[in-house]
Amino acid sequence: MNDDKNNKNYFLSFIDIINESLIRDFILFSFLFVLVLTQVWDNIFLLLFPLITFSFSLFFRVINTNKWRTEFDNSPIIYNPLGLEKKHANRLFFSALIQLLLIFWMGSESLYHPHLITEYIPYFTILFIFSYTFGFFWIFLDFWKYSKIEITTRSNDLKSSQESEKAFSHDLSKVISFLKMKEFIIISIVNFSVFVVLNLINLISMILIQNNFPLRLELNLPGTRSQGSNPITLPLSFYGFLIISPVLTIIFLIFNYRFINNINIEKLHEILESLPRTIQIKVIENLKTLNNKIEEDLKIE
Repeated sequence: MNDDKNNKNYFLSFIDIINESLIRDFILFSFLFVLVLTQVWDNIFLLLFPLITFSFSLFFRVINTNKWRTEFDNSPIIYNPLGLEKKHANRLFFSALIQLLLIFWMGSESLYHPHLITEYIPYFTILFIFSYTFGFFWIFLDFWKYSKIEITTRSNDLKSSQESEKAFSHDLSKVISFLKMKEFIIISIVNFSVFVVLNLINLISMILIQNNFPLRLELNLPGTRSQGSNPITLPLSFYGFLIISPVLTIIFLIFNYRFINNINIEKLHEILESLPRTIQIKVIENLKTLNNKIEEDLKIE
């Protein structure tokens, strides 16, 4: 019975994951999303871009706001295998809002100035794809700073230990796992290259479409057909843009998560030996609760 009760504690209900930040983001995004829908779009293809971006933002927001549930009180562990989730959530949320505003702008222009739509399309396409790809590129700009597992103890905690010979007069901070420069450079180069290439492809595709390139996508706006206006033409590459950035982000995050959780046990032993026994136990138990692989690797009594 006790085991069943303890197992239930690992599952969070919907009410458990809700907090003020999450509700704020959801309300603001939903408000702008509904404003766009009121324009009566026949084709919601463009809306998939902000929806995907916001989904990633929501994912990081939920992790950030509920990470404390997997940690002890006054935990000595800083556990960021996905980087700083709060920053990721804020950056992707900002990107999603920009995309919604651009879509709303195009929808409004098609209703009130349909004769000018063809002049706005190149600017819209460039800004729209830039804001979408930049959101996923942005979260990796300073990824190496926060992607780590670190042991931090305050001098007061150490002094309060009964093992006075291991007490220190200063705070202790030891990184036991981090994204090394080689891996960070690889991620940065690939991420930057993909970002630049996608935007160059978008720019070249728009130039080709302006010269009647046949491979293109026609999309109705809310004001299409009014005052003789025609559907807008977008590059077929939009389908690739929709998929490539999120998939690449998922690959990078999985790679980093596995890399960060591959702790050097010998190094961990060395760090723990400099700490009082009570702190050692707290660090070990907290690491075990954070990740199953760490629990398997830790063979310390």
